[in-house]
Parts: sequence; C-alpha cells; structure tokens
Amino acid sequence: MRAVFDIFRRDLRARLRDRSAVLIGVVAPLALIIALSLIAGGTSPSTRPLGYVPAPSTTVTDQMLTSAVFPALVAQKTAEITTFTDMAAAARALDDGAIDAIIQVRAGTPDPNGPVPLGSIEVSHDPSASVGGAIADGVAKATASQINSTVTLLAAERRLGTGPDAADPQRLALTRILAQTPVIQLEDGPAAGGLSTKTQIAVGMATFFLFFTVQFGLLGLLQERREGTLARLLAAVTPRQVLMAKLLVSFVLGIISMSVLLLVARLFLGAHFGSLIGVAILVVCGVAAATATVALVVGLARTPEQAGLAQSMVALVLGILGGAFFSMARAGAFGRIATTFTPHYWFSEGLIRLTDGGSWTAALQPAAILLLFTAVVGVPGVLVARRSVRP
Repeated sequence: MRAVFDIFRRDLRARLRDRSAVLIGVVAPLALIIALSLIAGGTSPSTRPLGYVPAPSTTVTDQMLTSAVFPALVAQKTAEITTFTDMAAAARALDDGAIDAIIQVRAGTPDPNGPVPLGSIEVSHDPSASVGGAIADGVAKATASQINSTVTLLAAERRLGTGPDAADPQRLALTRILAQTPVIQLEDGPAAGGLSTKTQIAVGMATFFLFFTVQFGLLGLLQERREGTLARLLAAVTPRQVLMAKLLVSFVLGIISMSVLLLVARLFLGAHFGSLIGVAILVVCGVAAATATVALVVGLARTPEQAGLAQSMVALVLGILGGAFFSMARAGAFGRIATTFTPHYWFSEGLIRLTDGGSWTAALQPAAILLLFTAVVGVPGVLVARRSVRP
C-alpha cells in the first residue's frame, strides 16, 4: 500500500500543479453555475411594480389585501405596491411602464347580514410584463378564494347554529376573515425534478463536469505508456498497484470537485441539499460510478486522444439523458425510462428525497443503485483497464 500511496500522491500533486483538473473540475462548472443562476433569477429576487386601486368605500377585500397580502409581498421583495386614488391614474402609470399590473377592488353589494361588503377584484396588466401580470393574477385569485371559502364556511356555521356569537355575528365574521393567514407564500419553489432552481443548476453542472474531472487520473496510464515512464514504474511496482493508484487519483479528484461545488452553491447561492450525511453518501457513490465509467472507456481506448474523445462523448450523452441540463421526463415514456439508467438521475433523486425532509437514510436506495451501476460498469472496466498497465 505504500507504493500505491506514493504513486497516488505524485499523480495528484501533478494534476493540481498543472491546474487542468482544477479548471475542469471547479472553475468551469462554478462559472456556469453562477451564470445560469443569474439568468434563471435564482440568486436574487426580482421586485415587480404593481398598482393598487381601492374601492370607493371600504370592503373586506381591501382590508385583506392591505393588512395581510401586500405586506407579505413587500416583505419578500416580490412586489412593490403603489396605491392610486382612481383607475385613470393607474392606467396612465401602466401605459407609461411605471407598473406591470393593476389590482383594482370594486365595491360589492352590501351584505344585509354584514357591516362591510366583500368587494371584487379585477386585474389589468401589460402583456409584455408577464411576470408582474402573473403575480397580480395569483394575488387576486388567492385572495378571492380565501375570502369566499371563509364566507361559505361562516354561512354554514350560522345555519347550523355553531357559528359566531349571535349577538354580533357580522363583526365576528369580519374579524375571522381578516384574521386568516395569507395563503400566498412566495418562495424559491421546486423546479422540475423536485429541486429548487438554484439547487438543480448546481447539481446538474456538478454531475456533468464530474465525468470530465475523474478522467485525469486514469488517462495518466495511457500518457505514461506513450512517454515510456510506465515501463520504469512497473520495474518497481506491480500493475495492480499502478491501476489502484490511478483509480484512487480519479476518485479523489471527483470527491474534491463535487464537495467544492456543492459547498459553494450552498453557502453563496442558497442551494439546499438536505442531510449532510446523506449528501456525503451520494457524493461518494456518485463519484465511484463516474470513476467506473472512465475505467471502462480508458480500458477500451488505445491512445489518450481516443480516450479523451470517447469520454467526452459518454459524459455528454449521460449528462443529457440524466437531466443535467433539463428533465428528460418531457421527452415522453422513452425519456423517462432512459434517464433512470444514468448516475446523474439517481444522484438527483437522492437529493430530492433528502430535501423533501427525509433523514440521511432516504438517500440509501439511490446510493445503492449508484453502487450497482459502479459494479456493472466498473468490474469490466477494471478488467479491460488492466491492459493499459503495460509498457
């Protein structure tokens, strides 16, 4: 084992010194993660300007919006609310591009059983401001739905005689409506596949570049054979020791790459991965699967150029099928089946189970499948890779 460690330390130092592994394993994917997160709007919220036109007389809807919904939107920096005294002023601001949409409350017919009319909501928006319009539509629908459901419930309770105090049912009913917790919760929700946008980007780029990073250790076999240094090395150690050292270099480079990328995404981009133990298990198993794949490719290649080109093609195909760029579930039944044969899919699936609130044990099944992939690909990979460990 001393010989294995010596070869491993020498190769690892050489790879880190020439910076090629650092560029491919850390710098390039990290740059893409940051760029794609900025494009997707995942690094900072985008506040949309909305206009609000209250009803001429106070309504329950006005009180619900101003006391609960609008403060939540402003606190989360989702929208900036500007109040207008009339619809004409709001329409001018919409035409000028000062606001993206208008939320107007119209006074409803007074309820004979209640002191304040409910009111109705109308939304107008600029067709080019799709995000602001969607936010305004969502606010209107959620607010109306919550008010209507509460009013229906109160009417049923009064009919059954189990509602608010009969001495002042209108006041208590109104208080109950306004006391409802807003149903609008705006967060960086799950993207396709169950992960948030920032997490999905970080995981996709990390796993995609992993298959390029791990090739540096095993490609050294072909390079040293071409340069003639492998023959001198085999004079002192056995072929098995050389192969073990090269595999270990690939594995450690993969661990370093994945750990750095996921840590940076967690600390600076707000990505969420769940249990640390579960993530560590997935990283180890995922890197093992990538190393096994490279071993098979290098074993079948005759030159470093062939191995590099073949590995690039394999990494690209597996990355696309595994959902590193987009979910293959959109490709129909074939895509959904094909993606399950890739390590990328099972690594992401393990993270999905962890981020859904599961303990570290939630990652065990995906990790086991990654190990199965490692065995199926790695055993023949090591056998054919032994052919490269010769002068």
